[in-house]
Amino acid sequence: MFALVSLSAELAEQLVAVETGGDDAVHQARTRVRRIRSVLSVYRRAFVEEDAQVMRARLRRLGSALGETRDLEVRAKDLEDLLAAETAPDVVDAVLGFAQDARRAYDASLAGLIRRLNGRAHRRLLADLQAFAARPPLRKRGRKHPNRVARNGMEKAARRVARGDLDSLEKLHELRKSARRLRYAADAVSDTLGRDAVRISSAAETLQDALGDHRDLVLLASHLRARAAETELSASAAAGIARLASDSDARAETMLEPVPSLVDAVAAAVDAV
Repeated sequence: MFALVSLSAELAEQLVAVETGGDDAVHQARTRVRRIRSVLSVYRRAFVEEDAQVMRARLRRLGSALGETRDLEVRAKDLEDLLAAETAPDVVDAVLGFAQDARRAYDASLAGLIRRLNGRAHRRLLADLQAFAARPPLRKRGRKHPNRVARNGMEKAARRVARGDLDSLEKLHELRKSARRLRYAADAVSDTLGRDAVRISSAAETLQDALGDHRDLVLLASHLRARAAETELSASAAAGIARLASDSDARAETMLEPVPSLVDAVAAAVDAV
């Protein structure tokens, strides 16, 4: 039902990969958690409310732990990717220092995450999730009218995207989460709703990616300024860091230009169902 069996199996696989140093495993595990939570949220009318809410809350805690580690990994990579061949040596030294600090923070966070994954509570969560997926606690409408529940759920999720606000970074973040939730929910029913679900997922993904790139650049600029303010730098290094931050802000603004039309594209994809 709603791809829960495959998603729970993929999550278990990626969590093992986290423990064994698999490439991109933290990101992939975090994505699976988000996909399952999106299904339980968008299609909540299909499930017994209390059971679904409890599972969502338990997965949220796991997702938060994965997210903390993943965010530090992204920060380190973004800092490392800033440097070009023409970057002045003192700016290179400063940014590499920031990146090394981020890598150390990531390594410490990853070690803590692995300890968590080795704990009894985590093993119990995975067992309970697999049982939930194998025999989901469905209401009558979820058993008898799953396609109707799916269409109604996606329409409601799409309305949240259409009502999204572009006035602040946090409101943009909420819009991105709404787009992501819709995308994952559509992916979960693509086997039954076919091309309609695929079109909705594609439109939502494009919007999600644009907003995600914007947020990453804004947060990178903010991090650069904060680290420069707390670090003793030469005048030229400080000026170089300021330029990198300004460049990140400028690139972020370009990411917002297509967002209104991308929101419209999501609405059009849902209206076509």
